[in-house]
Parts: sequence; C-alpha cells; structure tokens
Amino acid sequence: MHHLWQLIAPALAMCLAIIGTSTLLASLGNRWSQRVRSIGPVQSLLLALVCVLALLMNANAWLPGYIVFPVFLVTGVVGIAVALRRGSADPLAHASIWAFTISVLAGTLVVACWDLAFATRHLWMLEGTNHDLVFFYGGAKWAMQHPLSVDQATVVREWSLGQCGQGMQFIGNGCVVQRNGAYTLLALASSFVPDAGPNQVRAMIGGAALFPVIGMLPSMAGRFGGGHRVPRGSVVAFLLAVLCMAGTGMMLSVINENIGTAMAGAVLMMIVLWALSPMPSPLVKWIMLGAAAGCVGIVYGEAAVHACLVVALAVVTTALWMRSWRVFLLGGVMTMVACAVVLNRMLPELIASYTQVSGIVAQSSWPSWYIQQSFWGWWLAAPFAGLLMTAQPAVNPEAVMLGLLLMAATGWLSIREQRWRFFVGLLAASGLLVIYVQSHGYQYGEHKLVQVLGPAWGALLAWLLLRHSRRRGRMGGVILLMAILAALSAAYAVRSRAILVSHVPSGISHTLSAALRLPQAGDEVIIDVSAVVGPDQYVKQDFAILELHRRGARARMADRGRDPVGYSDALFNDSLRRADSPDWLLVLKHPGAAPALQLGAAPVVEDPTFALYSLQSGQLPLAQAGRGWHTCEQDHCWTQGRFSLETFVPKDCAGARLQVDLRLLHPPGAGRIQVTVNGRQGPTLQSLETGQISLDLPKGSSVITLVPDWQIASPQSLGISGDSRPLFADVSRARISCNVPARQAE
Repeated sequence: MHHLWQLIAPALAMCLAIIGTSTLLASLGNRWSQRVRSIGPVQSLLLALVCVLALLMNANAWLPGYIVFPVFLVTGVVGIAVALRRGSADPLAHASIWAFTISVLAGTLVVACWDLAFATRHLWMLEGTNHDLVFFYGGAKWAMQHPLSVDQATVVREWSLGQCGQGMQFIGNGCVVQRNGAYTLLALASSFVPDAGPNQVRAMIGGAALFPVIGMLPSMAGRFGGGHRVPRGSVVAFLLAVLCMAGTGMMLSVINENIGTAMAGAVLMMIVLWALSPMPSPLVKWIMLGAAAGCVGIVYGEAAVHACLVVALAVVTTALWMRSWRVFLLGGVMTMVACAVVLNRMLPELIASYTQVSGIVAQSSWPSWYIQQSFWGWWLAAPFAGLLMTAQPAVNPEAVMLGLLLMAATGWLSIREQRWRFFVGLLAASGLLVIYVQSHGYQYGEHKLVQVLGPAWGALLAWLLLRHSRRRGRMGGVILLMAILAALSAAYAVRSRAILVSHVPSGISHTLSAALRLPQAGDEVIIDVSAVVGPDQYVKQDFAILELHRRGARARMADRGRDPVGYSDALFNDSLRRADSPDWLLVLKHPGAAPALQLGAAPVVEDPTFALYSLQSGQLPLAQAGRGWHTCEQDHCWTQGRFSLETFVPKDCAGARLQVDLRLLHPPGAGRIQVTVNGRQGPTLQSLETGQISLDLPKGSSVITLVPDWQIASPQSLGISGDSRPLFADVSRARISCNVPARQAE
C-alpha cells in the first residue's frame, strides 16, 4: 500500500493544488461577477487555472514551498469538496470533477510507468542518458525548503555547493538556466512524499498529465452539466492524455534527464489544445494563452520561445480566419501583456539566460541524427519518431515511416476539422527552426526541437483525434492512429530499456541513500572514489555530495589529479586538506574493484556498492590515495610513477606514524625514491629497501609524495605481460599508528 500511495500521491497533490484551487476561485468568480459568468463555466475554470498556476510559481519564488504548498492544497480540498457537493448537474463542478478524475488517473499511470522503467522499488537512483537529474532533484528539494528568488550567495551559504553553473546546482537570481517553475512543480508533486528520492522525483513528471487534460476541457465543454456523470468521449480523452505524456518527445526529455523540458512540454501541450479550441470570449482566451506562455517561461526558460511561437500562431490564424486586423492587434497586445505580467521579474533574466545558454551549448557536441541525414524530409517524422540519444541508430527506419504516416494523418485531419491554417503555420514555424538547426549544424538544437515541438505536434494530433472521434463511423480510424502512437511509444521504451539496464551497475541503492542520512549537520564525510570508474564515479559521487550537503554535512575528497568527470569534481577535488575533524569515511565501490587503502575497521553499513565507516567524531587517523594512482583492481592498486597519499591525523593522536607496505616492479639496484611531506624534503630511500616505508606525520592534513629517480616501465615493455600501463609500486596497505616513539624514518 505504501508503494501504491507513492504512485498516486504526485498526481493527487498537483491536481488538488491546481485544479481544486482553480475550482474554488472560479466558483467565487461566477458567484460575484457577471463578467466571469458571461464567459461560461469551463472558460472561467480555465482562466482561474492559469492564474493559480502563475500565482503558485511566483509565490514559491518569494516563499518556501512548505509554506506555499499547504495553502494551495487546503484550498484545493475545499474546491473539490464544493464541486462534489454541487454534483454533475452544475457545469463548472462537473468539469472540475471530470478534469480532476481523469488527471489523477492518467498521472498515476504515467508515474507508475516511469517508476517501473527506472526500477524505483529497487534503486534510489538510476541514470538515464544524461546526468541532469542531479539539478532537478536538488532544485525540487530547495524549492520545498527555501524561496527560489534568492541571491546565489545564499545558496552557497546554505549548501556549500558553489554558485550557479559551477557544477552542482542551477539555483539563484541571475542563474544561467531558468528552471524555477520545474523545481516548484516537482516539489509540489512531492508534498505527500516528502523524502522522495531522485527516481521518484523524475517519475513525478507524470503528475503533469493534468495539463493536456485541462487542454482538452474546451473540447468537452458542451458535455458538462447534463445527465451523464461520465461524459461521452471521456475514455478517448483519457487515452489521448496518456499518449501525449508518453509521446516520444516527452520520453526523450525524461530519459535524457531534461525534466524541465518535459514539464514545459506538458504545459505547451495545454497551450496548443487551447489555441485550437473555440471559446466564448476571445479576449479572455488571449489572456489565458499569454499567461500560459509566461508559465512555460518560468518552468523552463528555453521553452518560452516555442510557447510564444505557438501563441503567436494562434493569434495569426484566428485573425486570418476572421479577416480582422483588430483581432490580430488586440490578440497580440493582450498575449504579450499577459505573458510579461506572469514573467514579471523573470523577463530580463530569460533574455540574458537564453543568450548565454546559446553561446555555451553551441561549443559542445551532442548526439544527433536528423542533421546528419542528406534528406531533410526526415524531419517531418521527428515529432512522432523521436530521438533516442546514445542509441545506435538514434532513430530506426520503422519509426521514421510511422512518423511520416502520422504527420500525413495530422495534415488530413486538420483539413477535415478546419484547422489547416494552424497546421500550415506550425509546419512553417517548425520548418524555419529546422532550417536554422540544419544549416548551422546545431546539435544541441536538434534534440531540443524534438523535445519541445514533439509534444506540440502530439497535442495537435490529439485535439484532431478527439474532435474526429465525435463523427459517426470515424472511431475505427481514431483507434488505429492512437494504436500507432502507442506502438511508437512502446518501441521507444523497449529500445531505451537496454540503455537503462546497462546503467544498473552505476545505480544508487536504497541502502546507500539510507546511509547518507546517518551523518549529521556539521559532520565531515571523506569520500573515497578510488574503487569506482567511469559513470559509476560521477553518478554516485555527485548524488552523495548533494544529499550530504543539503542535509548539512560537508564532503571532502583527496586530490586524485585526474580530469573532472563529475559535476562536483571542480568543487571538491583536493578538499581533504580543508578538513577540520573528519567524522565519516564513505567508500564508493564498483564490482571487480576495491578501494586503494583499507581503513582497518568494520563499516557501520555497507552493500556491494559502498561502505560507510565511522571515524569516531574525528578520533581515527585516515590515509587516502592521492595523485598518480591507476584504477584499483580487486586485491591491489598500482601507481603510475610519482604518486601521493593524503593523510589526516587527529589532534589527540600523538606520535603519529604512517607505514606503507608496497612492492616495486623491477626497480634498478641503484634506484632511489625521494619522499616529501607537505612539500618539504624527507628521507631518500633505496629502491631495494622499500618493502615498507615508515614516516612520522604532523597533526592535521598532510600530503606525502614518493618520486622514483628512474624511468618507470610497463609489464609489456619488460616482456612480463601485455599490460601497457607504466607501473611503479603495488601498494597493499597504508596505516597510521598513534603514540609511536619518534625515530628516524626508514
């Protein structure tokens, strides 16, 4: 039952806070204002909803989520209670209950699918095809405990994870990438699951199913308030909402860890569905569309351009249909004003952020497929065929053919349902973006187009199918096209499964997540990554550091002397020297490898992926591998040549002595090893006398460096084996003893 609640809770929290509160607001508006009553019950509910969404995200900018969210949840409960009391005879109440029910059901189903895909019951965190989940997980946790509109210095002070863009977080005023709204909605979704892990936070994107459902409300408007509690077309609407959330563009965003893009894509689907639907008041419709575009900008800044493009398209096509310059000018002004009001202080930040991001990503390489094809026509299939980054091929031929078929079906249905102007306009706008991406070889822009425009095209097809399903004898064709959409999503899921399964060895267990809660605020945790390689290192290291720091502990690491691979490397490599009193040692492990230096004590908790040791509040001395070490194997660790060890001696450890057991690979008889301690020259050792090295250590942090005076060779060059690595010393043990009488080091 606990796991079932975790699946239901995200969609329930979002629907209560947004739909429930909107119901209460719309009910009050209909009671007190003739103008609100004049736009009809459904449009008044939609207007209230976009206002509530904008207010929610702006409120979290100034107040922490633990204050904002309960207010919206309580008012949401009241709103749903009011709707239930009025029953299905009242059109507003009926529309609210319908939207709430369909959204919770669809959202729970999508959450369950992502929960299953990433093995949430078995793993606390499983990496997708990117590493950005660390940002959204951290952002959601911050949004719950703190306001989002804060100086970056405040974030640094609270978490000690550097400023925005330095590696570990994108939070704070002036941050290069605006994602605050995504953090707010993820935090809101976790209101009933307060200690949700990264896998759960990712799956909470399913709660955004309420946006395509809300987008379909105008199409169902005439069916509320009648005698049927379940309006005709509800099953089709439910299935279409699920298919929208499970479209290949949305799946690409989630699997590639671009959770903000996925959340913005869901809101963009609502905008497209509204843009296609006739409403009693065009003026209010423009306000709704402009405000919704502003909400997209708050959710994920980069998607604001696409949202504004769709809104502009809605204004232009409506003006052309009505042949009215007045509609064009009034609609343009109203949408821009509404968008600017919702964005308010974020507008200049969005402009600056967009410029900076474009400059940064243009210099990087990204997996791509469409821009590598000589035939540009394959782009027509992209919104439905999708793109699976890191897969080979990223798009398979069957998906391309089905994508082209769905694009053709969308064009035909748009003619049948008299929405061909919108279809042509969206096709032209998409084409212009494709020309820019293709002509500039803009690899980053390729997957962003699929991630954002894919949901927009999916919403267009969903609206057409919902509308077409009303026609007598057309349900068979609708079911066929829905089946093709489902088949594309299922095929995408099957192809992505192989990638996700390959990442299981670098996944983070629930045991490790529980262990990360043991260090208390103010504790120092030394992290040993000598037994992990590749993705294992940066996945476990980054999430461990984030989890420790947000709980008030502080991580420290030795200087490994390697190129940064994790987001946290630039901030925490060589931080062991800053340690005051290490309290814990966290050893991250990978199958087939062991840490360079064993502590010699029993771990407090461990599993095959980690071991956590207590250093007795800084009372135990510690030695860590530093620079110049090869990746450790199961039972030994070789050094490359010159190598270092980093040690910490507590203040109560008098007479500290380091003893290092090692074996050299074919040293010359006259070879010597120079030892330095904290940059000061120590003893010079004969190579044949180095079965064990013993050195006196000062208190606090120290760096011991051993430098041979001969050229280090590889086993391959010596004719011993095929190992081409230069090997100097096989270090089997390093231990620090206290209360040892001072003597000359050997």
